[in-house]
Amino acid sequence: MPTAEIHKVPTVLVVDDEPTLRKLMQLVLEREGFRVLTAQNGYDAMDVSESHRGVIDMLVSDVMMPGMDGPTLAGELRETDPNLPVLFVTGSCERVPVHKDEPFPIIEKPFSPGNLVLTIRKLLDQRH
Repeated sequence: MPTAEIHKVPTVLVVDDEPTLRKLMQLVLEREGFRVLTAQNGYDAMDVSESHRGVIDMLVSDVMMPGMDGPTLAGELRETDPNLPVLFVTGSCERVPVHKDEPFPIIEKPFSPGNLVLTIRKLLDQRH
């Protein structure tokens, strides 16, 4: 009897210092079937990452946040998972963050829920 293929539910870490936007991204992604972890800044995200028992499949982070910013957070998380997909969201015209000569994808606020989901799925598909 053939075994059913097990579909892993991707876990996305959403980091944004704006509580309303963070919650909105969480709701949109959960509705689309993702498991979502949230954090309010880079330091909080590091704590969430270290206490999470499973794999984090993707980071979605604001670029500018108090304390540890998004690019620094991405660099820290990529120390343990060099292939971690990263998507930055930003409300201003910041330059595209770069990690080891690799530009990270970025979407500007305000963005549509559909664009967020489509971009995340595309980045996750590229990883596999």
